[in-house]
Amino acid sequence: MKNNHRPPLPWPLLRFWTLRILPAWFLIALMIFLVQLAICGIVHDNDRVKAMLQYIDVLGPYIKAFIGGDALEFGNIAGLIAAGYQEPLVLLLYMLFAVGVPTALLAGEVQRGTMELILSRQTTKTQVYICAGLVTTVGMYALVVVMFLGTVVSTNLYDFEQEVPLYSFFKLAVNGGILASAVGGIALLAAACFRRGMAVSITVAYLVVNYFIMIITQWWPRMKWLDPVTIFNYVDGGKIFIEPGWPVSDMCVLLSLLVISTVLGGVIWYRRDLPL
Repeated sequence: MKNNHRPPLPWPLLRFWTLRILPAWFLIALMIFLVQLAICGIVHDNDRVKAMLQYIDVLGPYIKAFIGGDALEFGNIAGLIAAGYQEPLVLLLYMLFAVGVPTALLAGEVQRGTMELILSRQTTKTQVYICAGLVTTVGMYALVVVMFLGTVVSTNLYDFEQEVPLYSFFKLAVNGGILASAVGGIALLAAACFRRGMAVSITVAYLVVNYFIMIITQWWPRMKWLDPVTIFNYVDGGKIFIEPGWPVSDMCVLLSLLVISTVLGGVIWYRRDLPL
């Protein structure tokens, strides 16, 4: 009798995709790590902090909200370091990985004509989708660990006037990791529905609109009612540093977005005929 048993995951495919993504991951991780070292190197020097904040004040409230908002105050060491977690370059690096990886592994393989070859080796579409999701999610959380390690290393390299609450930074990093994974889930959904170019465009447009809303609500108090609309609202550094517990409600919202987008993308990917 023919054995139709298939392993839960095609490990050769998972290993191949992981090794393929690894160089880009290392480059992004190195840049995120160096950014955290650079920010802590500035923050520990009072003269540099004063010069930086004076320059930001000259640029106006909109630019200040874009960089870090109310956290950018002299003497608020934790807030100044935390601003590096939402610094535009850091967010861009995260989103490059979160958007680029799933769209390359799903829609990209379809457009190159290699997806049919992958599926011909006794690998189901669901298994392919799970492999792409694992590479994306694990990669995102690994980047978060690197970012947090940048802060930990910095506390040993530099002397700060105030104690740096590493536990609060760990909570902020975990919450940020869930946000990044949710973005990866949205990119998976887009990759399951569209060709790669369209999937990237839709995901990037979604993120740009969300980030723009976040900036507007910080800069224009009358627009605060839009806060719940943007996903960036659910990583609230101020609340994390003030409250002793974990931001469970915010994490649940982001996890719900991750689960819904990932499952919906998996259903569409399973039912959609190839090529996309």
